[in-house]
Amino acid sequence: MKYKLIIFDIDGTITRHISSWRYIHEKLGIWDKEAFSYQEQFLSGKINYRRFCELDAYHWKGMSERKIIAIFKNVEYSKNAASSIRRLKKLGFKLAAISTGLQFMSDRIKREFGFDYVLSNRLVVRKGIVTGNVKINIVHGAKSDILYNICRTFKIKPAEAISIGDSDGDIPLAKASGYSIAFNSSSEELSQVVDYDCKTKDFKEVMGKILSISL
Repeated sequence: MKYKLIIFDIDGTITRHISSWRYIHEKLGIWDKEAFSYQEQFLSGKINYRRFCELDAYHWKGMSERKIIAIFKNVEYSKNAASSIRRLKKLGFKLAAISTGLQFMSDRIKREFGFDYVLSNRLVVRKGIVTGNVKINIVHGAKSDILYNICRTFKIKPAEAISIGDSDGDIPLAKASGYSIAFNSSSEELSQVVDYDCKTKDFKEVMGKILSISL
């Protein structure tokens, strides 16, 4: 199979942190009882993903967008992820990144690596200030729908796409893509569903697998 597209999850895959939502809370020192409670309510099914996002976003109402952007400049990429992505770009793959996280990381990787397509959820900002609202572009578990949209955009078949993810939210994406890889997996189900489960936290292993099935 000639693979043409590589579609990445961002949080916990390209980056070391597993949630940009939680990352903001922790860096601003407001990972408090309420924020933890929202996450637990979502994970237990008591509230839906949209409501979880709305509650979390309201925490940051009135903050400077510049301040939040600044804290994401210090986010570390997974080991050898940056060099691997640059090499894949040079090899001619279309690169896409989709995340239920926030725009601060997706905007950064698009700028730094020249991704062909990025999509994430976005805090609403007016005149440089976070409003407390959020635009939901991807709901939890809907990444396969985004894959189909990307494939239509680039005239690529889903079977020609390689997906890389780390969590339960990446399972539909893994099932829809032609070849799937779990990296730094936090999900036992994802590890069982994918074609290849990377056992290290070094992106070189992912890179090696992609090269072995593509070249």
